[in-house]
Amino acid sequence: MLITGGWGALGRSLAIQLRSVGHHVVQAGRSNVDAPDSVCIDVCNYADLSGALRSLRPEIVVHLSAVFSDDFALALATNVIGAKNLLAALEENHLDARVLLAGSAAEYGIVHPEENPISVAQVLRPVSIYGVTKSWQTQWGVHSAHKGQDVVVARIFNLVGIGMSERLFVGRVYKQLKQLDAGSCDRIETGPLAAVRDYISLSGAGEQLMAIIKAGKSGSIYNVASGKPVSMRELLQGMLKERGLGMDIVVEGALPHGRSGFDVPVIYADVEHTIALMGAK
Repeated sequence: MLITGGWGALGRSLAIQLRSVGHHVVQAGRSNVDAPDSVCIDVCNYADLSGALRSLRPEIVVHLSAVFSDDFALALATNVIGAKNLLAALEENHLDARVLLAGSAAEYGIVHPEENPISVAQVLRPVSIYGVTKSWQTQWGVHSAHKGQDVVVARIFNLVGIGMSERLFVGRVYKQLKQLDAGSCDRIETGPLAAVRDYISLSGAGEQLMAIIKAGKSGSIYNVASGKPVSMRELLQGMLKERGLGMDIVVEGALPHGRSGFDVPVIYADVEHTIALMGAK
């Protein structure tokens, strides 16, 4: 089994879970990592990717490689062309691998409160470059499945765990908690905390991804989430409580960090179909 983006927070966590149930997992990233079963692969480089697939001959590929960049050309190259390269290289090398493409809740974009919980049939109205390019990746994956490749899509909601990108709320909080422990800061600074999201632990997401890999129907899309709405304030309170801290050290700003334009007030997932897969034999 090959995991692209295998050295990100989710890739590391998923690799541990898969190995614990007997899978041989190779983790791929853009940089060399001095670890067993690690390879350097740039999904934007077709020749590099195709050669690696010929050598590894994976039966399953979990495609987590992605960028959160606001640079459209970079996001297009990695989030869309990278997935296209992967599927094309598998086809060229006559590899009938099952492919799981990691999508994102950002694909849904503008969601009105009454539309929750969001099913995969929801009309997509992405508002970020990341969301737009991830939605194109999903469409290419479904297109490829209709042509005969074995492709499933997992739309992953908000993850909670160590190692998350600092472009994300959880990653920024963990960074500041680390600074707090080191004594280099004495408070946690955030944007507004009223928004309601759907958070799932890295291990919880891994369990759902493994079920989708095992039993998901090719050409189908599945939400990966808890299915439970929780405000960012409640999430932060829980993170602080685990360390014996209170909300008195939090400075809540008036403007969102790292976001512009429409900010979805409430979004959480319908995970009925994903949970059903977890009971599949």
